[in-house]
Amino acid sequence: MSRLESTPVRADLIRRLTEAVRRQVAWTVLHNQAIADRLGMSATDLHAINLLDLEGPVTAGRLAELMSLTTGAVTGVLDRLDRAGLVRREADPADRRRVVARLVPEGMERVRAAFVAVGTGVQDLYAGYDDAQLRLLVDYAERNAEITRRIAGQMRATDPGPAPEADGELSAPLGDVTSGRLEITGNAANLRIRSDAGAALLYAATFERRAPRIRARGGTVTVAYPGIFALGAGRGVIGLNGTVPWTVEVRGGASNVDADLSGVPLTGFSLIGGSSRVDCRLPRPAGTVALRIRGGASRVAFRRPAEIPVRVRVTGGLSRLRVDARQYRAMGGPAALDSPGYENATDRYELAVDGGASHITVDGM
Repeated sequence: MSRLESTPVRADLIRRLTEAVRRQVAWTVLHNQAIADRLGMSATDLHAINLLDLEGPVTAGRLAELMSLTTGAVTGVLDRLDRAGLVRREADPADRRRVVARLVPEGMERVRAAFVAVGTGVQDLYAGYDDAQLRLLVDYAERNAEITRRIAGQMRATDPGPAPEADGELSAPLGDVTSGRLEITGNAANLRIRSDAGAALLYAATFERRAPRIRARGGTVTVAYPGIFALGAGRGVIGLNGTVPWTVEVRGGASNVDADLSGVPLTGFSLIGGSSRVDCRLPRPAGTVALRIRGGASRVAFRRPAEIPVRVRVTGGLSRLRVDARQYRAMGGPAALDSPGYENATDRYELAVDGGASHITVDGM
């Protein structure tokens, strides 16, 4: 295609077109992530479904090529989609020695339903163009897609970035991070937290089945458990780098969480939005370190070094509290309990319980 002479009008049109395409790409990415969240899958899994829908049944190797991923990483994607009833593997009719991945029509019904609104809107948009305009749009879209595909492939080849993780395993490099924050949202269950990520990693996580969505931005690691449509993540372990201080916050409910933070410099720990059966082993604090329970909790235990004093502040009511050897059947807020030596201690814990709780234990170890 020959280049036409630039004019002020043409330059302005190209600028507007470039900005419009950038906005369309940005909103498409955000829309796809919203769809993936609604379906309880990762954006990568949704991307694989889209390519299988466009290309038809393909081998894992071909899908890896299309997605610019390793075969091992794509095998993990296909395993998750297989378990979700969206993909099945079967012998290639053209070559029985090969195995291809094929979308399952019944499983795809809920995926297609999630795209109905945007699909209807786009079809209404196309209906306003005549055939000549549509041919121009097809030419533009096909050429633009090929340019993007080619450049993405070149980038992968020259700068592959971090090695893909195996299925169900995630990590991020420590880099120049000097403090960490772990945020866990959305009904975490059967989770262990440890201080064994390794010296070069900010965190490292493994899960028995499909991992929750984990993102690392700077020193903040966000672990978002999937919604109602997703398969459970199964038992999981999150290892934190023990050389940097961490704040840990669990929101939206948690059950059967074993947090051994005794090897982590801890700057704060919060349970927000309802939790049950949480066992947290605490390190020696530096200064006053805040612990918080808000929005209800049941059977939560904090275990600290025996010589470290603690204050428990209660608002909103609490039943069955034990602080070391002292036990309390019921407490109405506001109330405060100090273990011996709290007022004069430099290093200590302060637990705030707000919104009602039962069976809370604060023990020495």
